Amino acid sequence: MHFNPDHMLSRFCVAGISYRKADTNIRGQFAVDEPAVLKILKDAADHGLHSIFVLSTCNRTEIYGYVQHPYELVWILSRHVRGSVEDFLHHGFHFTGRDALHHLFRVSAGLDSQIIGDYEIQGQLKAAINLSRKQGLIGPVMDRTINFVFQAAKKIRTSTLLSTGTVSVSFAAIEWLHRQTSGAKVQTLVLGTGKFGTSVCKSLLQYLPEAELTVCNRTNEKARQLSVELNVRYLPFEELAHNADAYDAIIVSTSANQPVLLNRYLRSNKRRFVVDLSVPANVESTIAERPGTTLVNVDDISEQLKRTVDKRMQEVPKAESIIAAYEAEFYQWLHTYRHSHAVKHMKEQLHGLLQGDVSACEMASPPVHADADALVQQTINDLMVNLRSQVAKGCQFINAYRYFLEHPAVVLQQS
Repeated sequence: MHFNPDHMLSRFCVAGISYRKADTNIRGQFAVDEPAVLKILKDAADHGLHSIFVLSTCNRTEIYGYVQHPYELVWILSRHVRGSVEDFLHHGFHFTGRDALHHLFRVSAGLDSQIIGDYEIQGQLKAAINLSRKQGLIGPVMDRTINFVFQAAKKIRTSTLLSTGTVSVSFAAIEWLHRQTSGAKVQTLVLGTGKFGTSVCKSLLQYLPEAELTVCNRTNEKARQLSVELNVRYLPFEELAHNADAYDAIIVSTSANQPVLLNRYLRSNKRRFVVDLSVPANVESTIAERPGTTLVNVDDISEQLKRTVDKRMQEVPKAESIIAAYEAEFYQWLHTYRHSHAVKHMKEQLHGLLQGDVSACEMASPPVHADADALVQQTINDLMVNLRSQVAKGCQFINAYRYFLEHPAVVLQQS
């Protein structure tokens, strides 16, 4: 079947909803956990899609894939979330082709994060892709697409100051709490001990050692294990309602569909700080009305980071330049992918030629074929470079064979 690289690129699409046009309430209607993602992936496979992955964080829910139109992605996602298609189209976005690819490059590099340069997105993106890979939904072109994206992100991280400093939503929350408490010893409860909650706990112990930490989770065993690992207190979830009032600071990072910290749990009106890092909100909104209680959410915390963001913004042109270079490399690779079957066949033939030579002179000493694999690989590498940069593709294959057959090691064996 004829491979058209421009048509293939036009089929790369993304549909998403993010902090740019949607607040936490709207984003919460489209947030998906791992079980929901697995249902989306199965649905996609059942409808004939072969390359697709879903990225869902506190700031965004995005679905990527090689499809005919991004509305296919919108339709599949909308079947597994509480939000409507109408709300998604009103608050969300979709891109195709080069625009979609550029968006993925920017997301991976942290350029599209609410906190610019936040490289936590890298781990979240890799986890999303690995989940799809396990379901067999990362095809060869998508695999290389992702490879170029991650290469660019690594280059940006190591050669610019875009991600300098320890800045993330979890750390920003702790920094905010430290300012509010003026370094005083506070009884602190972290509610939710998943990956994000665990990160919050570790950051608390490192940057706010005066906090007396207790952990709690809807699955008690997870909280119990973390309490042993970090040597902190543990509160069984069924005791939360009776004990929540004892804490001076409560950080919530659960992923429930409804609030887990309720107003009636807080009986006194003492000075208290509640940080809700969950999307959708997992803290009952009326808690903000309690005398003495300060409630902030993800958007409020992110607002605290603007000073750091201003410094990082100076690095954006460098990062965009790196992305442009990797995008160009990807476009070149995509145009040589049409020759992948011919290149694979040629590689097998070259190995076959060497094996034939080896059998004919197996008494030779020392073996002159010791660098056979390296010679084949070098031949293929040179061919791929020429295929990217030169027009006469058939001639490039002929020249590659000539280079290989005229190599001293091969000539020596033939003689």
